[in-house]
Amino acid sequence: MYFQQYYPTYRYENRDIVLKEFEDALRISNTQSQLYNQLANAFLAIITLGFTLFSKESNSGAVSFFSNHFLISYIFIFFICFFVLTYFIELQKTIVVNARKVITLRRILGLDYGSLQLTIPNWRIEGATNPFCIKLFPGWFRFGSCPFWLIILLLNFLWWFNHNVISIEFLRDYWWVINLLITFLSAIYYRVKFLELHETLLLLLTKKISKVLKIKLVDDFDYVLYRLKLSSCESERIKYDFSKLNKLLVDIEDRKFFSHNGVDFMALVRGFLSSFCCIRKMTGWLKSGGSTISMQLCRTLFIFSSKSKFRRKFIEVLLAFWLENQFSKKDILKYYLVSVRFDKGINGVIGAISHFFSYKYNTTNVFAENNYSLTWEESFFLIERLSNITSTYTESRILSLYDRLEENEKIDKKRLLDIYKYMEFREILVKNN
Repeated sequence: MYFQQYYPTYRYENRDIVLKEFEDALRISNTQSQLYNQLANAFLAIITLGFTLFSKESNSGAVSFFSNHFLISYIFIFFICFFVLTYFIELQKTIVVNARKVITLRRILGLDYGSLQLTIPNWRIEGATNPFCIKLFPGWFRFGSCPFWLIILLLNFLWWFNHNVISIEFLRDYWWVINLLITFLSAIYYRVKFLELHETLLLLLTKKISKVLKIKLVDDFDYVLYRLKLSSCESERIKYDFSKLNKLLVDIEDRKFFSHNGVDFMALVRGFLSSFCCIRKMTGWLKSGGSTISMQLCRTLFIFSSKSKFRRKFIEVLLAFWLENQFSKKDILKYYLVSVRFDKGINGVIGAISHFFSYKYNTTNVFAENNYSLTWEESFFLIERLSNITSTYTESRILSLYDRLEENEKIDKKRLLDIYKYMEFREILVKNN
């Protein structure tokens, strides 16, 4: 079983080894940062000298050759700039990796600032307590992106300054199109090279759209996914059997889960129509939002509560497409069960079992047994409780969901209703008439 612990939750006892590793990582990080600054300053000086050279009216030497063979020379300079930019990108990524290593080792050594708010921002290595605070992408308008802007400025200036000597009429007349194309493609290349592990262009676009629609998303997707993977690994460690829960989850929440790519558009339409009381009476549908399991997981993990249901649903659709491209169906089901809310203040299936069935199971001991598994009735109960925040239940809803199951003969209806009655007796749930 794989288990990657990037962000530590433990302390290492042999501090001498870790301390030496910490000192080396910090030294390498500082050295690389200084090298990056020196190279960026040197590159700035070269660009400035180049602008001065080409701005002078001269018909001799390198400038004259460049003007007489503009296209060939420009293509050559373009590829030189491309390789220089790639070098700066790789150096910047190496600096970030070492900075994250410093923070990780600092946590292992027990050097944690805790809740103390330092004057140094947490995206700086000196003030960060979480390695995910240090981003690969330096930001468009920070010093780390200075080489990119210098290269873009150089390429655009050379094209603008010499476009009159081009023999091709189209390129000469529409020189500004080339400038825009150079800037756009270079920006895409630069940003893609700094994508995090699960970051894609679709995710970046979704974040931009969410800002326009005023739908607040979590700041750090990678940290959320990392904690999610840890929870998943914990469920694997205790060897919990998810098979019944997975079967009922798909059967009740999203029957087309294994055939769609994260979004069921027919379910969305049905969910919209079910919001009208008259249509529910005519069709017998239950009121639902039409969200797939992937959309529900995205809402749980990445989207803060929003009053605008339709705008939020649009962001859920985009995030669901992204999520389905990042993880397998099996992983999504597992992540869903270990993170989704089962009752007010109860997140994750392990916490839900402890909350609802502590009278029957001592989960601490039971989870140590390899053959531990909930009954079909208990599994149905947990799936029915998904995203409930009122701690109430209605018998008509329970029976409606029961009748919709393809294999409901596995579930004893009387035992199922007895669970709800006992939860009511224990004052965990309240029955609505």
